[in-house]
Amino acid sequence: MKRARRKINSRNYQRVRIRQSSILIFLTVMIIVGSSMWQIWNLRTRVDGQLAQLNEEKAKLLKQEKLLNEEITRLNTPSYIEQLAREQLGLVKQGEILISPKN
Repeated sequence: MKRARRKINSRNYQRVRIRQSSILIFLTVMIIVGSSMWQIWNLRTRVDGQLAQLNEEKAKLLKQEKLLNEEITRLNTPSYIEQLAREQLGLVKQGEILISPKN
């Protein structure tokens, strides 16, 4: 009877041991998977933030490009060139007299 009891206890002990090992392995796998998912989520959040920032910068640069193209178009017109020459350089047409106000 003692031997039978020992066999039963031994088998129960082995089953409990196997269950504990299985639970330990399962928990380890879950911790690894959870940690990996957390790192992926963190990385995804940072990438999304950088993408939004780059899209804003792109929009600013496209707006600046549009303004510069408009400036180029204006600079290619003779009337605008004449206006700039009069205002910035103080040039006058032949026969005109420049009158500047006193400061």
